[in-house]
Amino acid sequence: MQLTIELCIHCFRYQHRLCWMLSSLLQQKGDDLPNIIVNISHVQEEDGDPTTTAVCKFFKEKGLNIKETIVPFKMAGNRGFARNIQVKETTSDYMLFVDSDMVYDPYFFDDLHKQIKSKLWQVKVVMGADRHSLNDKFCIEYFQNDQTKYPTEILNVADVVAKWPVKWVAGRLVVPGFFQLAKTSIIKEKGNTYAGRKSRDNWRGTYSDRTFRRIMGGRTPIIVKKMYHLNHDRKGSDIQR
Repeated sequence: MQLTIELCIHCFRYQHRLCWMLSSLLQQKGDDLPNIIVNISHVQEEDGDPTTTAVCKFFKEKGLNIKETIVPFKMAGNRGFARNIQVKETTSDYMLFVDSDMVYDPYFFDDLHKQIKSKLWQVKVVMGADRHSLNDKFCIEYFQNDQTKYPTEILNVADVVAKWPVKWVAGRLVVPGFFQLAKTSIIKEKGNTYAGRKSRDNWRGTYSDRTFRRIMGGRTPIIVKKMYHLNHDRKGSDIQR
C-alpha cells in the first residue's frame, strides 16, 4: 500500500536553498517510495530573486507534485499561520513539517515509508529525527559566492552536500520544526491545528512547534537516513539566499 506524505514547507527569501531541497526530493530513489505532496506556503508578492512562485513553477514542470499555500505579506515570517492552513486542507495520510533549507539522502523517503508501514503507524505523537547541520560559515560563503542561475535543479545534490563540513548533528530527542512527522488522522483528532488559534510564531522562537508537540500529546525520536541543513546567516539579512 502506497501512503501519501505531505511535506509542509514555508519559504520566505530562501529560494536558492529551496531549489537545493526540491532537487533532493526530485532525486528520491527506492522500490517503495510514498506518494509525496510538497505543500509550499509563501507570499504572492515579490519575495526575492527568484520568487518562490518561479521556483514552484520550475519544479512542477520537473515533475514534483507541488501545492502552493498563499499567505498575506504581513504573515510572511509566520510559518505557524501557514501550517494551520496546511493542516486544515490536507487529505494526506501523514504530514511532515520541514524547513525550506534541507537536503535529503536519495533513499530518505523510501526508508521512511517502509518504517511507517512496518512500525511507525502505531505512533500517536510527533516524531522527530536528527539533522546534519552544515557549517554555517561555509554555507554562507558558498551561497554568497554562488553564480548559479536560479531556479534550477542541483544535480546529485545529496552527494554534493555530503562532502561539506558538518557543524553538529542533533534534533531527534527535541523534535524541532525542521522535521516533525505526524499521522494526519491523529492531528485531526487532536484539534486539526498546528499552532493553535493564535498562530503565534516569531520564527526564531518557534512557539508554534512547541504548541504542536503539546497539542499532539508529546514527541518521540526516530532514526532516518541522513538529512542535511544548509545553514544560514542568523543576523537578519534581508535576502537569505
